[in-house]
Amino acid sequence: MRRSELYSASVIVLSITSMVENIAGALPISYFPYYATSLGAEIWFIGVFIAAFMVTSAFLSSPFGSLSDRAGRKKLIQAGLLADVFLGILTGLVPNWQTLLIIRALNGVATAAVRPAAEASLIDQVPKRRKGEALGFFLTLTMVGWFIGPIFGGTIQFLSETTLGLTLENSYRIPYFIDSLLSVIAIGLVTWKVKETRGKKSDLKRTEAEEEDDFKLTGWILRSIRVLYVTTLTNGFAVGFIAPVGVLFLAEVFGAITFQIGAILSISGFVGIACNFFAGKLADKWGRKPVITIGSLSSRLGSIALPFASNLWQATGVMAFRSLGINVSMPAGRALRADLAPAKIRGKLFGRFTAFFDVGMIAGVLIGPWLFQTFQFQEFRIEWLGGLIVKGAGLPFFLSGIIGLIALALLLAFVEEPQRKEKEDR
Repeated sequence: MRRSELYSASVIVLSITSMVENIAGALPISYFPYYATSLGAEIWFIGVFIAAFMVTSAFLSSPFGSLSDRAGRKKLIQAGLLADVFLGILTGLVPNWQTLLIIRALNGVATAAVRPAAEASLIDQVPKRRKGEALGFFLTLTMVGWFIGPIFGGTIQFLSETTLGLTLENSYRIPYFIDSLLSVIAIGLVTWKVKETRGKKSDLKRTEAEEEDDFKLTGWILRSIRVLYVTTLTNGFAVGFIAPVGVLFLAEVFGAITFQIGAILSISGFVGIACNFFAGKLADKWGRKPVITIGSLSSRLGSIALPFASNLWQATGVMAFRSLGINVSMPAGRALRADLAPAKIRGKLFGRFTAFFDVGMIAGVLIGPWLFQTFQFQEFRIEWLGGLIVKGAGLPFFLSGIIGLIALALLLAFVEEPQRKEKEDR
């Protein structure tokens, strides 16, 4: 099969658009809490801004995904990106934290319109036997954007204050206007090259889609989808559990400064995404579940091992190993979903997966820091492991790893991988 059949202009632009959107979304990460507090918000309230975004995204991802099945993927992507343009401008102009909170919630609405539709559109356009490779490519560019964003946004904010002479509060506003500009670029790319794959004005031939529409949600397929909902929820919870606690753990246990923490997170992230593309290709050759198993075991065991690190160098190595595992399993897991989801309701199901993950993350983000703060200075003695002393600060990592291992066991026991037809393997 020719590479051009996979890496079409439409698929490449969808992936680049995802990267651009993630750069835009990640621009304010390095300073958002300070922007919110400069507008009058209390520091303890910062988590509510994150939750507001994720709640609206979780609530609307499935309805918007379903709408993309009927009205068309491209239309939903364009609508979400257009909303991002106006919301970015408004975020840079807000007079108080209450208005900022409302806009953060509306940002979740825009994201819910774009994410399921974009991934479903990608799967609609790629050969069946190369979904893993396509998702590996898509996720690699997506994660590159996520890691570039904070550096880009921090630089814009710093130059706005030092070179343009703006006040600190106003320097926080400038990156949001760049955010809107990036969304304009993304709209242009989508309008120019992305094909419409559903709805009356679909640009694709209907033969393959009609065959996939006959792939019904019954029996073992329905059971597998339902189990994947549960595992996606638990994975979101495990990720959310660790996301804010990782920074606290490095700072409180090892005394890492902000620059060191940022460097460790960036190194871990780029180590992980370096294997994303190749892991997707392996998932196409070996099958989805073997690659998911390798990646999930690595990441979950890495979470459990992190509290036993004795210095910052060891912690960095474990976090990089953990990130590697996450990125090995990610494209294979997405490809397994795509294998099971009929084309006719693919957007709806992808939206549901997004919603379950977001709900899990919301719970994890709220509970993880509380556990860390509660047990940070305690120690536990495990007699059946020879009296091993475990730091209480590591409790969220242990629970995250155990929850992730349970999710993996459920997937291996109850999710069946569709058999690929012989003609697809040629």
